[in-house]
Amino acid sequence: RRISRRKFGSKSLAQSQNELWNSVFVERNSIKQLRSMCKTLGDEKVNLKMYKKAVVYSVQTLTEGHMSSEIGEALSESALLQQAFLGTCLIFRSAVRQNIEEKIFAKDTGLMMPSAFAQVLSKAYNNRREVLSSALKKHSKTLSLPSLQSTRWRVDVTISTTSLSRVFRPTVTLSMTLSDGSVRTFETSVEKFNEF
Repeated sequence: RRISRRKFGSKSLAQSQNELWNSVFVERNSIKQLRSMCKTLGDEKVNLKMYKKAVVYSVQTLTEGHMSSEIGEALSESALLQQAFLGTCLIFRSAVRQNIEEKIFAKDTGLMMPSAFAQVLSKAYNNRREVLSSALKKHSKTLSLPSLQSTRWRVDVTISTTSLSRVFRPTVTLSMTLSDGSVRTFETSVEKFNEF
C-alpha cells in the first residue's frame, strides 16, 4: 500500500488551510496577519515563555485601553514578540466582540496554533474574559464614530440657465442624518454619484 502525503503548498493543503481559517471565529480582515503569527508559533520561532509575555501584554493593553511605555519598550526589542502581541490582541478583540464561548474559543485556537500556545491563550481568555469585555466596550464608546440614522435623496433637473436655453442636467442631492444628530448634505452630478 502506498501512503500519499500532501506536500506543503500543494493545492489540496492550501485549500484545507483556507477552509480552516474561514471556519474559525476571527474577523476576516485579520486572517492574513494571524496566519503569519500562527506560522511563526508553529515554526518554533517564538518560545512558550515569550508567548506568555505577549498574552500578558495583550490583556494589559486591551484592559487599559492604551499601551504602557514599558510594554512599548519590550515590544520594540523583538519583532517576534511584537508579532505575537498584535496577533493575540486581534484574537482577543475578535472573541470579545462576538462574545465567543470558552469552549469554542479553545477549539478554534487549537486549530489555529500549536496546542501549548492555544492552552495559554485559552486560559487567559477564560480568566480575563469579563474584564476584556467591559474594557473593550468602555474604550469602543470613546473611539466610535457616529452611525448613519437616515438618508434622504432627491434628483433635481436643471432645465435651463441664464446662458443656455436647454440644459437638462440632473443632479443628486443626498441628506444624511447621523446618530449624533448632525445632518450632512451634499449635491453631485449623476456621473459622480455613479462613481460613489
